[in-house]
Amino acid sequence: MNMDERQNFFTTYKVPDPVRIEKAARFVRGYFRSLSEISILECGICSGGLADMLNKEGADCYGIDINPRDIPGIKIYQADLNRGFPAFNRSFDIIFAGEIMEHLFDDRKFIRSCNKLLKPGGLLIVTVPNLGFIVNRLLILFGKMPMFSYAPFHYHIYTKRTLQGLLGGEGFRILKLSSSHLLFSTRRNKSGRIFEVLGDLFPSLGAHLIAYAQKVEQGPA
Repeated sequence: MNMDERQNFFTTYKVPDPVRIEKAARFVRGYFRSLSEISILECGICSGGLADMLNKEGADCYGIDINPRDIPGIKIYQADLNRGFPAFNRSFDIIFAGEIMEHLFDDRKFIRSCNKLLKPGGLLIVTVPNLGFIVNRLLILFGKMPMFSYAPFHYHIYTKRTLQGLLGGEGFRILKLSSSHLLFSTRRNKSGRIFEVLGDLFPSLGAHLIAYAQKVEQGPA
């Protein structure tokens, strides 16, 4: 099977919406005492992503992408995650998948593979576009297509409930679930700061859902 050519759209790509990356980075900084002691694997890596940010702060960072990438200080593997993860001889403290799961044929298989690659108690952080975004609710009400939740290179759509069910069903405990913003973010206007705060309070209405989930260790049978 050839690589998914629909993803060629992202051949040259830099994170366009840094708010969700900044929120994930703040959580990581608060969760671990020292970034120099953690390893991060970013799925769908690109310039401006979590690994790019935290590598500069001392974290040991790795990345996977279907397109070739070159980010200084990060070991990057070119691979189509629809075929599974490359062979690693190590596990990771954090796996970050920012706006990647909706691009995969089998998102449940992906989550299961992340579970296997994480260290005991490891952290999985995922962000996905939210079908329930408050703007999308208005668009659908008037018979229009929802923003960014549907695209030719997307194979899944998510809401808060479906994301919680997916992660919980594959052995993860959700520590926090937030979103990037309501209506618009500071990327568009400084006044978007209030909508970024509201995105944490009302994630089901936010543009991008952000889930922080811990690997749950299974006891002996």
